[in-house]
Amino acid sequence: MDNRDRILDAAARVYAELGYRGATTRRIAEAAGVNEVTLFRTFGSKETLIGEALRCRAQAGVVSPHALPERPVEPERELTAWAEAHLMGLRAARALIRKSLAEMEAHPEIAPCVAEGWSHAGSELRRYMAALGEHGFVDWTALGGEGVPRERPTGARLRNEHAFAAGTMLMAALFSDAMGRDVMPELYPQPADRAPALYVRLFLRVVGCVAPSPADADRAAPGAAPGVASGEGDASASATPVGAGCGPDHRAS
Repeated sequence: MDNRDRILDAAARVYAELGYRGATTRRIAEAAGVNEVTLFRTFGSKETLIGEALRCRAQAGVVSPHALPERPVEPERELTAWAEAHLMGLRAARALIRKSLAEMEAHPEIAPCVAEGWSHAGSELRRYMAALGEHGFVDWTALGGEGVPRERPTGARLRNEHAFAAGTMLMAALFSDAMGRDVMPELYPQPADRAPALYVRLFLRVVGCVAPSPADADRAAPGAAPGVASGEGDASASATPVGAGCGPDHRAS
């Protein structure tokens, strides 16, 4: 580990323990095993150092060996592996995230640094949700209820607000579990290692995930995908609803 990485790691650890004010450059330099001159030569200022340390730690928390595939095959298995990895990363960064949330009013500049990694995870989920619509697993246009606009203009694009909300709810469940389970364990599924699978299963039921028909497996489905414009269409009449999610054992034969 070079000086830069040692300083970043030390800054994140000291900040998580002592907060912005307590994370002096002297303490960080001592924890990193370097002098303050090296610290300032490398990062220029405490503000820059803390921001970069938070950004790196937040990004590390969402780097997952279980990235969602470009083309869904078994949504329940794929999403569960993704959710497990991200929940683990959030739990590992819990102290740092909590400290950042407590200090955001006094130091609003840290908000983008902390949110960067999780925002990337949200973009990955929305891309995967779009693919679920394109490959016949979900008809996003069906989520619009009577009297509720199915889509709302957003610049030059249209976004399915219900689909967007469904994705937000899944991510919120993971974030809340990571931050709140040790404080209010009775509010969360037990045991803890089953929680990601339960959140994903509920998400797939809510959005009406189905195993696509053989015809839909090789062509894009007409349902609108979240975040992109699309025409009207109905889910395939031969699609098989999946009560427990889109797992391999629930596909149409």
